[in-house]
Formats: sequence, structure tokens, C-alpha cells
Amino acid sequence: MLFSRTLGCPVLSASDASRVGTVAGLVVDPEHASITALRLTDVPSGGDVIPWTDVHAVGPDAVVVEAVASARFTSAASPEVHNPLGKRLLTELGDQVGTLGDIAFDPESGGIGTLHTSRGEQVPGERLLGVGAYAVVIRVAPGSGAQGITGSTAGFPG
Repeated sequence: MLFSRTLGCPVLSASDASRVGTVAGLVVDPEHASITALRLTDVPSGGDVIPWTDVHAVGPDAVVVEAVASARFTSAASPEVHNPLGKRLLTELGDQVGTLGDIAFDPESGGIGTLHTSRGEQVPGERLLGVGAYAVVIRVAPGSGAQGITGSTAGFPG
């Protein structure tokens, strides 16, 4: 599944199909190369962040969360969150290798498979180092030289 395809999707409760909110973003854990939570808008009440562990299914038309799940946290209570799409993509050496166009992730586990660059390249998710307000930082691929983008393109299909 692609990060960009989930943005704007309705989030529904598995118990009664009621609308919990709309996906505004995904919280990324660079250390584990995974999605850890959903950020929501249009939340009727409560918080606006749902932990990934409460996500039952992610599809092209909607996200379904467990019956007991509702947005439990507010963005103010969660770590600072940055939308990585469109940010500069830098290596750990400071070389710019484009911008981040999209992220392919496993809709079941939330594991990040590949980072899609504006240059059409795919970077394995395990090379993700950090996501900040200014840029997304990746590890240099072994044996790739100064630019550091070359590497395997194995990942999850979009």
C-alpha cells in the first residue's frame, strides 16, 4: 500500500461501521522502519491519533480499526509528527538525492518496504534513519559512493 493512497481515507469502526475520522497522516518510526499510528481529522470526539496496533485493515477505500479502538491520544500528547511526503531526501552524509515521493508499506504489519524518490528510484525501508520538519534522512547504501542511493529495490507493492 502506498502512503499517499491512505491519506484522506475514511476510518471506520469494525464493530458498527461508524466513522471514526479521516486519515490525515501516518506516524513513522524510522528506527523500526514502520508505521506506528494513524493521525486523523474530522474526529467526532476524543483524540486524533490511533496506534497501529488498533488497525484491523487498510484498503484502497477505507481503514478499519478494532471495535474498541477510537482515537485515544491527541497530537499534542504524541511525539512531534512530520508528513514526510515531498520533503528533501538526504543521505546521512548530507547529500540530497531528490525528494520523497511516496512510501510503500505493508498494510498488515505497517512495515515500510520502500521509499519512492522524485527521481523514480526506490530505497529499501531499512535504510530510513529519520524524519524531520525539513528532510527525510537515509543511510548510504554499502558500496554506492557519495550519493548513496543505489541499493536493493525490494519492498511492498503499492
